[in-house]
Amino acid sequence: MSQIDSSIYTGKSVEKDLVLAFEEGDDVISGLKQAIQQHGIREATAINADGLLKEATIQYFNHSRFTTTELKKGRIVSCSGRFMNLKDGVYGDLHVGFMLGMQMWDGTLVKAVAKNGFQLTLRFHQPVSDPIKEQGLGGVQF
Repeated sequence: MSQIDSSIYTGKSVEKDLVLAFEEGDDVISGLKQAIQQHGIREATAINADGLLKEATIQYFNHSRFTTTELKKGRIVSCSGRFMNLKDGVYGDLHVGFMLGMQMWDGTLVKAVAKNGFQLTLRFHQPVSDPIKEQGLGGVQF
């Protein structure tokens, strides 16, 4: 096997949450990707969704068959997903539990249009720069 260049991040980071608030008719997937790029987030995890979607399209397996279903006026009751901000764009999947009336649908969200007030929370780690260098106190120990 040839040698692979790699490194281990040993710096400090702080865990942060970014809450995305959508307005009526906003595209959830493109809004999520735009927010990750705008905030310079390298990697994010979807941890919570709150509110209603006007319409959504999910994909899932049903008895060994890949199926696409369009849903209207429902609520995401659970979500998980991981997104990476790479040189050529943001990649990842948002897996959801979608409640429509008394029926639960689970799958990968491929399209979603928000109702006013829909929120999605992303969690990410932001590197902490050295506060001593930032303050110009290179020789001072705290």
